[in-house]
Amino acid sequence: MTEHFPLRPCWATKFLWPLTRGMIAAEVGDGAVRIRLGWLGRAELPVRDVARLSRMNWPWWGGIGARLGRGLVAFTTSWGEAALIEMTAPVDVRAPLRWRTRRVVISVEDVDGFLRAIAREQGAAEAAGGGA
Repeated sequence: MTEHFPLRPCWATKFLWPLTRGMIAAEVGDGAVRIRLGWLGRAELPVRDVARLSRMNWPWWGGIGARLGRGLVAFTTSWGEAALIEMTAPVDVRAPLRWRTRRVVISVEDVDGFLRAIAREQGAAEAAGGGA
């Protein structure tokens, strides 16, 4: 079962609209986390390669949209609490150009629910793969 998590909007999100026609959300299911920010960016993260899940505070000066930062890629539509996914190996993302990263930030509305969904999906993937 795929769980859908909208990205948290703010007053500035309306300025992204011309570039975000399409899905602006993260989905967890079928062994992956899928992030879509319209034409600005996207990522597909296999849950088997997730090393660590945590929270961070995305600063207002970090901007919104698909952002490249020091050692991370962020898919943000507002500042404040965000989910941080750290991978065991670099993954390809589009932000909007192709980029490789081990750390992905997502500003979903329900950070706790999103992190729990990823942890559940990891458990399901491990159970299906015999703990591999």
